[in-house]
Amino acid sequence: MAENLYQKYASLFEFFGITQVDEIAQYWQAPHRFYHNEEHLEFLIQEIEKLHAMEIVNEIARNVLLIAAFFHDIVYEPLANDNEEKSAELLVKMVTARYQEAKLAEEIILDTKTHEPQSQLSTLFCSLDMYIVEHSNFHELLGWEHKIFKEFQMIDYQFYKQGRLKLLKDFVRKYPKNAHNLENLITYVDQRKPRIGIYAGSFNPFHNGHLNILHKAERIFEKVIIAQGINPEKVQDDKMSVNNPVLKYRQVETFSGLLTDYVNSKETGADVTVIRGLRNGDDLDYEVNQLRFMEEMKPDLKLIFINCDKQFEHISSSSIRNLERIKEGLGQKYLPS
Repeated sequence: MAENLYQKYASLFEFFGITQVDEIAQYWQAPHRFYHNEEHLEFLIQEIEKLHAMEIVNEIARNVLLIAAFFHDIVYEPLANDNEEKSAELLVKMVTARYQEAKLAEEIILDTKTHEPQSQLSTLFCSLDMYIVEHSNFHELLGWEHKIFKEFQMIDYQFYKQGRLKLLKDFVRKYPKNAHNLENLITYVDQRKPRIGIYAGSFNPFHNGHLNILHKAERIFEKVIIAQGINPEKVQDDKMSVNNPVLKYRQVETFSGLLTDYVNSKETGADVTVIRGLRNGDDLDYEVNQLRFMEEMKPDLKLIFINCDKQFEHISSSSIRNLERIKEGLGQKYLPS
């Protein structure tokens, strides 16, 4: 779909003198996008083409709306407050022709920050961009909510829930025609207890075996927190910390003390399960022994074991640290990149 989408609109990019089409695709295909992705982009494009087919917009307006669609969420960092400005800047940077039309698209992109349009074309675009909020039924809003939840999974759920409820209540006031469905969504979010896994370990460093287990856990749980326990028996190497780029859009925290206490702190409004990774039978023996202690401290503890794939069974954080002591860089091949 993606390659065909960009190929299909080669003439549009040519119209604006844009040559960095592969770069545009890479932005939209970033793995941290669950709602603000190519599916959303394709919806906008289809709706704009319908407006053109119905002669609601002419050819020039069509091109302006289409290029605005390709660039309006091209820069998307969930926690940033300048995505629209940076998206507009990228459009200006890439455009080498039809500057007057590009300026209109730039203004539309900036309007999507508040969805308070300053022109007729911007009114059309903002309405399409917020179609999911203005016109969707409850089932569609539910799917939207789950995708937004995934995009903001780096935030602790208690804070996400507070902010999300506030935003949805604002939407009820701003889009009263869909108030009934939005109010039902508010009730859902308020009562929801997402299945959250806590993947705990020393992660010193976080390596490919850990990532393999994390990927498996994310197929089971709606969200996984990477919880790095500060083990007094292990020396932390700041150069090989858990802050790996592959974890940028996930919730990563450190804790000291008992894991059961940390789990208790995350159970407000969530269904929490501890995840323990296994490489082999020796790991299982150790983990079962630890489980007995944890169950005595927290009788209602929920815990699952997930084994890594065979090609990662030999990898351990201690082995990687030893390789690095022998020669700096030897352990890098075992770390996510």
